[in-house]
Amino acid sequence: MAIEAWFMDETSGEDQRSPRHCNPKEFVSLDYLAELGVLYWRLNPANYESDEELKKIREDRGYNYMDLLDICPEKVADFKEKLKNFYTEHIHADEEIRYCLEGSAYFDVRDKDDRWIRIWIKVGDLIILPAGIYHRFTLDTGDYVKLMRLFVGEPVWTAYNRPQEDHPARKEYIKSMVTEKRDLKASGNKQTAKTDEGQRKRAQKRNMVAPEKDPREEVIQAWYMDDSDEDQRLPHHREPKEFVSLDQLAELGVLSWKLDADNHETDAELKKIREERGYSYVDLIEVCPEKLPNYEEKIKNFFEEHLHTDEEIRYCLGGSGYFDVRDHNDHWIRVWVKKGGMIVLPAGIYHRFTLDTDNYIKAMRLFVGDPVWTPFNRPHDHLPARKEYVQAFVNKDPSARAVDAAA
Repeated sequence: MAIEAWFMDETSGEDQRSPRHCNPKEFVSLDYLAELGVLYWRLNPANYESDEELKKIREDRGYNYMDLLDICPEKVADFKEKLKNFYTEHIHADEEIRYCLEGSAYFDVRDKDDRWIRIWIKVGDLIILPAGIYHRFTLDTGDYVKLMRLFVGEPVWTAYNRPQEDHPARKEYIKSMVTEKRDLKASGNKQTAKTDEGQRKRAQKRNMVAPEKDPREEVIQAWYMDDSDEDQRLPHHREPKEFVSLDQLAELGVLSWKLDADNHETDAELKKIREERGYSYVDLIEVCPEKLPNYEEKIKNFFEEHLHTDEEIRYCLGGSGYFDVRDHNDHWIRVWVKKGGMIVLPAGIYHRFTLDTDNYIKAMRLFVGDPVWTPFNRPHDHLPARKEYVQAFVNKDPSARAVDAAA
């Protein structure tokens, strides 16, 4: 599960340790954090002393000093005063590198428009805040975090409270942001400039390595839906748009792959997935007005909210369509699957399907054993499959999970 980040409700008078989400929630992607110079890795804290990936990061970036810090009321002298200092907006002249080994906490950073972004760091998350970025730190309501601190050379933690616009580190940080803005303006493709040229130039400038884009995002995208009753085949984005990451889908039990649809009959990766997950039966279906008997009735049934007692596995070989799933708060998430995208919806999840405005999809259906497609329209909370899903993915009991959500 990747790190989570979101824009904060800056008018909230809640405890600083609460999430302080906007309403509606506005999540922030890893790509957007990388545009601000914030870098991220997901590591294995269970063996951090011998972790080869951590060792490589330290060698590549010159982090030759390391120490550990427990932050909680019981273990930090003058706890309230120190937490107050941590939460005062400030910059550093050097990078701030933190690796979470236990517990969880928030790092808040300012974006280019001076809005606060809250970054929730949990066990296994390593982040780097660039020199010169305005930020602050606080515990969450768990009131405990154990962090590894990494430094280049001797450890220095000197906070320069805002305003510090004349500080060399701040000037250098602002300069890098202005350079990126100029790159975007000169580019004919703004989005490409953001994700490619802008990040590449910043990486060269600061010797940073930005997170690579997940190739699955080329064929699978997801977002929160609005409440409009317009044509079900429309995207139904909220305003402003709220995209959902593939890691967030995995938290709901929705697994995803990008495969070679043009060579599905001989694809070794598909063969491996089928063997590992026991998908012994395969058939193909084309959903469109011209090729599906009783099309209107069937598309109506597909769009009725329902669940299955087994996984629903669909691999898009042509065209595209929407699979809508419910999140933990019962909000609809629209998952757009295009050619090459394969998803698995776990047994017990409430969902539905519709074509998009292209009115065509060719999909491979996979099953464990003989094919069964029996929908149980909502409500069916009494079914064992639904109870197991709620326990595993809503109540968050990992031992109850029938599938590996980190595939």
